[in-house]
Amino acid sequence: MSKILGIEIGSSKIRICEEDYKTKNPRVYHSISVQTPQGTVNDGILNVNEELVSAVRTALQENRIKTKQIVFSMTSTKIANREITIPFVKENKVKDLIKANVSDYFPVDLEQYEIGHSIVGTLENENGAKQYKVIVYAVPKLMAAGYFQLAQALGCNVVALDYSGNSIFQVLRRHCDTGVQMVVKVDEGSTIITILQNQTVVLQRTVAYGVDDAVFAMMEMDEFQKPGYEEAVHIFKDRECMNDEIMQSLSYLINGIARVVDYFTRNNGAAIEKAYLSGLGGDFKGLAELISNTLELPLVPLREVKGLQLEKFFKDKSFGEFLTCIGASLAPLGFMGEKEKDKKSMQLLPDEKDRMKVAVLFMVASFIGAAVLTAVSFISLKSARDENVRLNNRMTELAEAETIYKEYLQQKYTFEKLAFFESNTVTLNNDLVSFIEEMQEKMPTSLNVQAFNADLNGVSLSVTVADKKEAAKLVQQFRTFESVAGVEVTGMTDSGAVMDGEVQEEEPKVSFTVQVLYKGGLSDPTPVPEPPAQTDSAGDTAADEEIIE
Repeated sequence: MSKILGIEIGSSKIRICEEDYKTKNPRVYHSISVQTPQGTVNDGILNVNEELVSAVRTALQENRIKTKQIVFSMTSTKIANREITIPFVKENKVKDLIKANVSDYFPVDLEQYEIGHSIVGTLENENGAKQYKVIVYAVPKLMAAGYFQLAQALGCNVVALDYSGNSIFQVLRRHCDTGVQMVVKVDEGSTIITILQNQTVVLQRTVAYGVDDAVFAMMEMDEFQKPGYEEAVHIFKDRECMNDEIMQSLSYLINGIARVVDYFTRNNGAAIEKAYLSGLGGDFKGLAELISNTLELPLVPLREVKGLQLEKFFKDKSFGEFLTCIGASLAPLGFMGEKEKDKKSMQLLPDEKDRMKVAVLFMVASFIGAAVLTAVSFISLKSARDENVRLNNRMTELAEAETIYKEYLQQKYTFEKLAFFESNTVTLNNDLVSFIEEMQEKMPTSLNVQAFNADLNGVSLSVTVADKKEAAKLVQQFRTFESVAGVEVTGMTDSGAVMDGEVQEEEPKVSFTVQVLYKGGLSDPTPVPEPPAQTDSAGDTAADEEIIE
């Protein structure tokens, strides 16, 4: 197979690349971006209707693309993933090893999911033994079925289904070859943040915000003549237009990126050496600078990828928003399930004369086959009886081992249940006293706590301080707490504000509410009995004084 179509169906855009499949340096022949019909995609699940089929078919026909083999790259919060380490076996044995233990990774009804995996690195333990670092993915079969249905409606074949996170990794591993590097791929409604260290993924997270909020904000502005969606995107690409209202619409996106970077810095202790911006947002003028200022980390648009020469094929057109489509052609996960076994083959019907010959040959072959089977059955009968006797003797020998094994399973079950109950007796609020003592040591002297509320996820405080500088210091101090993952400030009032040249109160003060989130708060799943990998969130870390101002 020489060419395939790499297709990503996003909430606002359908992206298609015609490209080489599984080659070292794939060539891109066509790249197309068309608007997704409204109501056809819901968190990665397709509503395969005539509008969706027509949009893709028309795009292919207008560009004279006749390739019929497709690799879809899917994006959805419903796609689960777990990072694991496994023994350093032959790569063709990895799939079987994962299949044997998959119920340990995903405590769900696996009959409803397709399983895939990606080897993202090689590790060495303290004894020097090598291990694979693997990410295992589980995709709902209902979701996968929609992509097969779409391909069938288009008269095409599905070669493989991929996950967007893996598609991006397959491209980035070629570019981010040494050190710690981060790529932020900002699309319409979501953002994937990938951090690699020496070509190994150390963190990959999805933020549920993209540039759509900014596009929709522009579509309501008289300043830009209330453009349509496509026109607004072109305006963002053509000139910098980051006014206050648009910057405010991007605050959730930027804060989400900051939380991921903060979590990585706290838990990995390594500094990010290079950071790139890609995706649709990579072409928005001023967005890289806006994110850089918040993170206090230089972020530059990704304009080239080592070894792929994408800038050559795209020429004057940016490849950033097609990064997922390109990666889908390199090493897709599969997710083919039973469909992989159902290889379709064309069957040609013979004419009447040939059918008679076939019938005669079939009868002759049947008689010969029956005679051979009869002879073989007599020969094999004695062998089967001997084997039966041997196996019965072996069962008797292993009867004691079976009893021991059953006792082991019972003890293992009891231990896991006890561990489960023990873990559920611990709450994040157990260290509240230590939290308060740390407050007394680190908080500004001007702090006055008006209200203090605590629950299992964090603490909410209504406070007043002398001025905004003290307010910024308070937020920064909270971020140094060992138990704190995030800090949010709301409802700020400044009685020291100046109106008509006069200060409003003789003793000015700044009042606001601080929401402190414990590490592990809100998003930690309950282990039953062996916990799945937790998703992580962390607080904002950059430009506290700027946000407070």
